[in-house]
Amino acid sequence: MNQKLNIEKDRVKILFGWLGTIILLLIIPIKLFRFFEIGYLSQLIIGIAPSLLGPAGLLFLLLSSKSKHLNLSTIQSAILVSLIALGLEFAQLLPRSGILKYIHYTFDWLDVISSLTSVIIGYLVAQILIKYLH
Repeated sequence: MNQKLNIEKDRVKILFGWLGTIILLLIIPIKLFRFFEIGYLSQLIIGIAPSLLGPAGLLFLLLSSKSKHLNLSTIQSAILVSLIALGLEFAQLLPRSGILKYIHYTFDWLDVISSLTSVIIGYLVAQILIKYLH
């Protein structure tokens, strides 16, 4: 019985790994769309898409970890990802020097809200998958 439970947990971790990887890779084509002339609504969606995809992808990758050093619960992982995502959003407010001053980043409250929404949705999806796949 215990072996069956471990196999099911491993299956869920593999699924989370694939979900996280796919979600994070989706950011690449979305970033490429920024170079095309598109309408305002499409531009808005493409603008916040990395903030929606990034945290969820990271959450699923954390949940897929088999590391004994990173044995976090789903809620602990969601909190850690929230702190990382918000840290990255607010780091854009810091002055940059050297070569970093040529990189164009803009702070946007919509990105902050999108990051938190992403973590919440990712957490809910993870909870549903854990419940139904165990």
